Amino acid sequence: MIDRRKDKKNDNDKKPFPLRKWLFEPVSDRRLFYMGLAAGIFLAAGWLIYRRFFEGIGPGECAFKSVTGLYCPGCGGTRAVDALLSGHLIKAIIYHPFVPYCIFMWVIYEGSHLLEILHVPHIRGMRFRNSYMWIGLAILFLNWIIKNVLLIVLNLR
Repeated sequence: MIDRRKDKKNDNDKKPFPLRKWLFEPVSDRRLFYMGLAAGIFLAAGWLIYRRFFEGIGPGECAFKSVTGLYCPGCGGTRAVDALLSGHLIKAIIYHPFVPYCIFMWVIYEGSHLLEILHVPHIRGMRFRNSYMWIGLAILFLNWIIKNVLLIVLNLR
């Protein structure tokens, strides 16, 4: 006689939700492309709304800088975005090199996948590598260190 109870799974046999696997599972490049495209559309809409309604209102003083007297890792990011949108690449790199790096990587990544989707011959979408993220974090960290060293040693603001 065949025991059919082995084929059916009990509720006790279910494993808990693998949160660690979900958090650290590699994301497919196509899914990452669509998320980046949605983020780009969202940011472009936000920029248009800002330019239309809130042009004269700027960000307030950085809370980190007001408490510690040092620059935070993001100080200069808003000026870098504004410089890039005005067409001043060198100023943007001086203000915060992480912003042009991220925008450059986003344009290359999204553009290559868009060309692949459109079936342009010999174009393959850029593949995500963790090294891109580590390079960006290194740029962010070095920028923060250099700006604070210049602030402390040379009193440059």
